[in-house]
Amino acid sequence: SAIILTMLTILHGENIIDSRDKLVEIITAAKNKNKSIERLDAKKINPGILESKLVKQDLFGTEISLVIEELHSLPRSKQKTLLVELIAQSEVDVILWEKRKMTAAMAKKFPKAKVIEFKLSNALFNWLDSLSSNKNSKKQQLTTFHQALKTEDAHLCLIMLARQTRMLIEVRESGTMTGAPWMVQKIKRQGQSFSLQQLLKIHHQLLEIDLHQKTSTNTLSLDQELDLLLLNM
Repeated sequence: SAIILTMLTILHGENIIDSRDKLVEIITAAKNKNKSIERLDAKKINPGILESKLVKQDLFGTEISLVIEELHSLPRSKQKTLLVELIAQSEVDVILWEKRKMTAAMAKKFPKAKVIEFKLSNALFNWLDSLSSNKNSKKQQLTTFHQALKTEDAHLCLIMLARQTRMLIEVRESGTMTGAPWMVQKIKRQGQSFSLQQLLKIHHQLLEIDLHQKTSTNTLSLDQELDLLLLNM
């Protein structure tokens, strides 16, 4: 009898726009091969549910591909260990999608997996690091933003700016935050340029920009909206 090779694919990394695009591409290819797609949120499953899904075919004899989101984001537990073991031994195609970078220790648990990391560009981090309420640095902030736009999607810039703002708010409110010591120090230094009130205002403006984009009520393009926000920051 023919040996059916199953594939475990792991998509991870902070560039969630690109990793989402890749996920859609893999799902489309599976559907084109007449496979049935099952999507699971890791937060809502247990080993019993997962075991029942790890069957080669559905009730109609169609081959199954399983998409599991954010397994890596679950807290450490006996249940998580069991889920990882079941996936590693799976006889069906499984795609794991993670919204952040997986650790080497986590990836090691899937020795046969095809692992694809989606990284963010240095230009994006240069822009985020340049953020300041100092009027004299406006030109630099706009220049680095437009450099980031050459490599990254404007929507990803919005997501990352919101994330950076939340970290700055956390540091201004509590004096610290979770993360690597070098990261905490960097955010603390950057946070000194803003008052808590300024940061909360920026966060509110970002939510409004996001709402305008989602409801198509924006008169400006997303990069123009972000240009304006940076000028008024």
